[in-house]
Amino acid sequence: MKRWILPLLALLLSLTAAAQPQLAEIAAHLQTDRISLHYDCTYTQDAPVKLSGVLLIQGECYRAAGNGMEIYCDGATRWTVDPDSKEVYIEPAEGLAELVAYRDSLSELKITELKYLPLSDDLAPFRFDTAALGSDWVVTDLR
Repeated sequence: MKRWILPLLALLLSLTAAAQPQLAEIAAHLQTDRISLHYDCTYTQDAPVKLSGVLLIQGECYRAAGNGMEIYCDGATRWTVDPDSKEVYIEPAEGLAELVAYRDSLSELKITELKYLPLSDDLAPFRFDTAALGSDWVVTDLR
């Protein structure tokens, strides 16, 4: 399963990478708003890969979708979903803090359609329900 989206989130959410005014602005809103944005960047760790998609963040929760992958994180659990391969990996998560290690593997970040929305008590967008999947899906629970 592709694991490139975690490095993308690291760059977007890393306070130490906030030299760009837009990233500093986003970092300032992490705990006070639900943030929605579109991203484009290049993941450079192994072979360069262009990434693009949509990111939703609230507190320690995030949901990312792009390049055929989806990641849901409610702050404690992370679901990495590959709909094409019909695979789901469930892993323990440490919220946004786990992402900082990948920030140096991304370049050419462009953020568009940035929106600050009111916080919501509904965290369903940050969780993935494997009970609704068919028997042809492979679910690997690593918790």
